[in-house]
Amino acid sequence: MVKVIEAEILSSSSDCRGIARQDGKVWFVDFALPTEVVRFRVIKNKNSHGFGVVEEVLKRSPSRTEPHCEYFGICGGCALQHIEASYQNVIKQQVLLDQLERDSGIVPQQVLPPLGGSPWGYRRKARLGVRLVPKKGGVLVGFREKNKNYVTNLDRCLTLDQRISHLLPSLKRLITQLSRPDRIPQVEVAAGDNQIALVFRHLEALSGNDCTLLEEFARSHDACVYLQSGGVGTVKPLYPEEPPMLEYRFSKNGIRVQFSPTDFIQVNSSTNELMVQRAVELLELKPADNVLDLFCGVGNLTLTLASEASSVLGVEGDPGLVQRARSNVRLNKIGNAKVEHFDLYSDSIETWDPGPFNKVLIDPPRSGALNVCKWLVGSLKPERVIYISCNPATLARDLNLLVNEHGYILKRIGLIDMFPQTPHIESIAELELS
Repeated sequence: MVKVIEAEILSSSSDCRGIARQDGKVWFVDFALPTEVVRFRVIKNKNSHGFGVVEEVLKRSPSRTEPHCEYFGICGGCALQHIEASYQNVIKQQVLLDQLERDSGIVPQQVLPPLGGSPWGYRRKARLGVRLVPKKGGVLVGFREKNKNYVTNLDRCLTLDQRISHLLPSLKRLITQLSRPDRIPQVEVAAGDNQIALVFRHLEALSGNDCTLLEEFARSHDACVYLQSGGVGTVKPLYPEEPPMLEYRFSKNGIRVQFSPTDFIQVNSSTNELMVQRAVELLELKPADNVLDLFCGVGNLTLTLASEASSVLGVEGDPGLVQRARSNVRLNKIGNAKVEHFDLYSDSIETWDPGPFNKVLIDPPRSGALNVCKWLVGSLKPERVIYISCNPATLARDLNLLVNEHGYILKRIGLIDMFPQTPHIESIAELELS
């Protein structure tokens, strides 16, 4: 028998679920907002806590809004469309600050206004699942369903770049026509300012007719099509044979950043440019400064930092991204920036000596940068560190080392809303050596 509980929502969890306390345990409730009274259906019940999903809102938050998308609640691509956009940032900012104080006892001197662009049509990279389900009419293309392994049958997506969203119905028809649509598990999509690209993952060789259909699709939709038979190293272009590099350009300084469809980039174009501008502002760059840009990727930050500083060294552990960043330095004719390959997670960082730098920017993946922080305080001791994080938990851990153990001051921190409509939290922190 399905259990339904009535409760008041007291706060938000780190993934923006509503938190209630009822029956002697903590409940994490999907689609519930702080201050609301809801009836929720229990979907998982453990000894100390449980999970539920809202069935009925009895007392409504003024920040609740109607979702824009007909797939919301089923599709796992979004989780927060029921929350007014500005209040999404309020919740995320509080989650960030609570995590810092709870895990490390750190309170920033100043909280910066959140950075963000449009909450819709922003996502320029995504991996879409593909599934052949005859009972549902054939080929499905979309994100995974929420908490399930099924594929949502999308005809549009309001968070995707609209050039990609508009392709979804045609993409389903195309895959249906292939000889083995059941052997296409995924399509990776990427959009540059100049071009869109699709990477078709296939589990067995495609026929000549399959390739012809894919080429015709590429021509008729002005897209580049790539094939991927295995890991990322097997990606190769199908049409055109020599496709142009994807590219985005910063509006303020005209810097161009080229990337391949499988390269890591920040998915939100407008928010990314705001983030780069804020990083430059927080570094307070002077003409004599030498900047170390760690986890530099394709050079997203390196290229702009070089226009403000004496020199910049970008460091990246992925050899392909290193080559891309070096190419972008040459593309923009930048003479005071270099890019070096080094595994920042390796034990050899203890003896690594990249040279003298007085300011450092760190932009690591979700696992954070504890090794790098240990090396910074043991060797370089820069006067200023800017830390861009995509995981509040590892940020709190790393700042605990810098602030509580090695005398850095957390001067300012701010939310970066890189993924509107989702609970994903990015932030930027400014640290100064006291």
